[in-house]
Amino acid sequence: MFKPATSLFLKRGCHPEFDEETNRRILVVNLFALVGISITLVLGISSLMKGGWALGFSLLSASLLFFLASQIQAAYPNKIGQMVSVYLLTGCLMGLETYLVVTGGHNNTGPLWIYILPPVAMFFGGFKRGLMVMAVFTLLIVIILFTPHDALLLTSYSTDFKSRLILSFATVTFLSAFYEYSRERTFELMQKLSDRYEQQALHDTLTSLPNRRGMQQLLGQEIKRHQRTRSAFTLILVDVDKFKEINDTYGHGNGDIVLQRTATLLRQNVRRQDIVCRWGGEEFLMVLPETGEQSASVLAEKIRNTLAKSSIWLEQKEIKVTACFGLCEINEEISLNRGLSLADKALYKAKQTGRNKVVCASIMQ
Repeated sequence: MFKPATSLFLKRGCHPEFDEETNRRILVVNLFALVGISITLVLGISSLMKGGWALGFSLLSASLLFFLASQIQAAYPNKIGQMVSVYLLTGCLMGLETYLVVTGGHNNTGPLWIYILPPVAMFFGGFKRGLMVMAVFTLLIVIILFTPHDALLLTSYSTDFKSRLILSFATVTFLSAFYEYSRERTFELMQKLSDRYEQQALHDTLTSLPNRRGMQQLLGQEIKRHQRTRSAFTLILVDVDKFKEINDTYGHGNGDIVLQRTATLLRQNVRRQDIVCRWGGEEFLMVLPETGEQSASVLAEKIRNTLAKSSIWLEQKEIKVTACFGLCEINEEISLNRGLSLADKALYKAKQTGRNKVVCASIMQ
């Protein structure tokens, strides 16, 4: 029973929509809150039983604040809730440790607890914010310890103890900062590599257009928008005419040039919100959001005409490249899968009837 309850407490505030780093940070915040609650509660009760009322109530107050921080993070699972929770935990820890240095805690052992702060501040605030927190706290402790005649202390420490406390604390702070800096740099590097690999996985290296896998993700987003706004969009399948002959005659390298030029032309003749991808081989797929079949056919005809009039030089020979276009409007009556099938049939119809044509799926139904 204890283990499931602890696991449930640690995972409060985590969400499947958050990235792994955010969920990990939430879990560690909860873990720190749980440990803080437990230690301060036990020590607080122990101090009260021994007659240390001021120290006992201070520790119990800290325990309450640790619990409140975990509650805030669980109640408000967003960036603001996480930020408030982290600031409350860090501020509570700084306040408690300052109090322990000033009063000495139990038998002047209070200053020993300040070594907890550097790793906690670095983890919660990151390298830069953590370093600023530690600079402020270190300056505060130095002022408290070395004010003449111990004017800010309610106890007394030897000069050797004070100097060694500050030096050892600075060492722990430096090591914690170095570790956090290294961790952040490593994480950024891994994130860049991950983004690069994802970019490569979702894009066609030859044309720099989204590939079939990338387009499937974009189509998923377009379907969600279609379901939300109820606005139609149109699919256009494009196939380069006689591409096999181009490859056989001029070689695959020149065939790649044809695909690159075609991709560039398609991309240059659509709106910013329109999507063009390499669907496979010599086929391209265009998605025109919030566009009906009639408007899409006008655009397709314009692109077809522009492509037919353009020239590509291969091995000092000017060749003309044409393409077929198959269109289908996606609306509440036609699903995405059916629309792709109908666009493919329209494309096949354009090939059968002489190529270099635009055919709409609606005329075939």
